[in-house]
Amino acid sequence: MRKTWLSDVFGTEKVAVGVVHFLALPSDPLYDEVGGMEKVYQSALNDVRALQNGGIDALLFSNEFSFPYEKNVSKEVVAAMATLIGRLSSELKVPYGANVISDTEASIALNAAIGGCLMRGTFAGCFSGNMGLVNQEPGQHLRHRHVLGLDNKLKMIHYITPESSYEVAGRPAMSIARSAKFANLPDGFGIVGEQAGKSIDMDLMKQCRAEMPDMVLFATTGVNINTIEQIFEYADAAFIATHFKVDGIFENPVDESRVRNFMDKLKAYRSSL
Repeated sequence: MRKTWLSDVFGTEKVAVGVVHFLALPSDPLYDEVGGMEKVYQSALNDVRALQNGGIDALLFSNEFSFPYEKNVSKEVVAAMATLIGRLSSELKVPYGANVISDTEASIALNAAIGGCLMRGTFAGCFSGNMGLVNQEPGQHLRHRHVLGLDNKLKMIHYITPESSYEVAGRPAMSIARSAKFANLPDGFGIVGEQAGKSIDMDLMKQCRAEMPDMVLFATTGVNINTIEQIFEYADAAFIATHFKVDGIFENPVDESRVRNFMDKLKAYRSSL
């Protein structure tokens, strides 16, 4: 099994990152004013404990229930995420990072504040999707990380194309990947499905692996216990959320037994390589 920076950050290759979905936060339309931040915290605490007790390799915190998503996330959401992760910090036993959905600059800032080692997002290109046009500037994002002194501390996983979006220029996904690899200094590529829980584009994953044998590749959606061998044959790591929920339902809390069963199988697969 080849060695990548994953071993330095997470202590292993073929990494499983469990995603902690924060409930809706202050200023979000679905925020529970009665339950408040304490309800969000307790939900996240339960999920963190279930993921870690189940043997997960790393954690990624995400404002998953901030529907509908925004290109420029409110200050309340970023402040709430920082507060929650700060409260959770004494519980954290594995490496962790954070993702402010659809706001790459906010994600970098948040990780600087919480000591995060990993983030994912769209770093380059102009895409049309549910939020209209999203235009990203990789030079701005990487310089932001650089001036914060995080070049060797915060790993950035670049989506080749974001979920449910199409590049305005209409370039094929591999053309986007080749250009990004040459110019954008990605720590790794993330290959997505149409939305959370949906299978990734395996043809794109295989083509990336064939053309970019040294690139770290993440599967970002749709990974489950039945696809471990299929996906990890090509992927170096995966973000996993929906499969770990009770009954595999997106809105449910994390089920520790599902995490443990998945990790037992993944660890057996790793040991066979």
